[in-house]
Amino acid sequence: MLNLKVLEKVKIFKGLKSEELIILLQSIDYKIKKFEKNDSVLFRGDKLDGIFIILQGSLSAEMLKNSGDIQKIENLSEGDIIASAFIFGEKNNIPVDLIALEKCCLLHIDKKNLLKTFKIEEKILINFLDEISDKTQFLSNKVWKSFNTKTIKEKILDYISENTIENKVVFKHSIKELSELFGVSRPSLSRVISEFIEEGILEREEKKIFRIKK
Repeated sequence: MLNLKVLEKVKIFKGLKSEELIILLQSIDYKIKKFEKNDSVLFRGDKLDGIFIILQGSLSAEMLKNSGDIQKIENLSEGDIIASAFIFGEKNNIPVDLIALEKCCLLHIDKKNLLKTFKIEEKILINFLDEISDKTQFLSNKVWKSFNTKTIKEKILDYISENTIENKVVFKHSIKELSELFGVSRPSLSRVISEFIEEGILEREEKKIFRIKK
């Protein structure tokens, strides 16, 4: 039997009473999945075929670097939804490895039955959309803060890395557009690019095309 008190704390079930949750669960198919400590719950790249909600225990979200080191992303605990933004859309692959930090119990509802819950109770659909929006906004702010603390040189190097093909980098934006994108002045941006050319890092081939020399 599912612990209704835990379900009531889950964001997508917010506003639903115990009796409403009972009726809902009786109307759909779902599975309870159990894991022991250190079990791999999901691997990076696994396809998400529905929603996973942690009913008990906690998970570690990790990524394996090219160096072989493990990068800790976050811990997920009771009531959390796993990768809600990756359930729908063209690519449904989870971006991290999930490892059980202790005995865990997960509620799994596949896409077909999840869509059914949206039809049965509109609150769940609204809560689900709120969940995705909140996480997207949080990640956007996190990325912005990380990007905003970088120097002009670091921002340009990131831009070069993203736009380099076969040792050639194409500046898709004008200096004015890049200065607005980076949140810096045009003279400062131009000066750093000139320094890269003087130092032999970049060699201009055309107006917006450079060759990377080292």
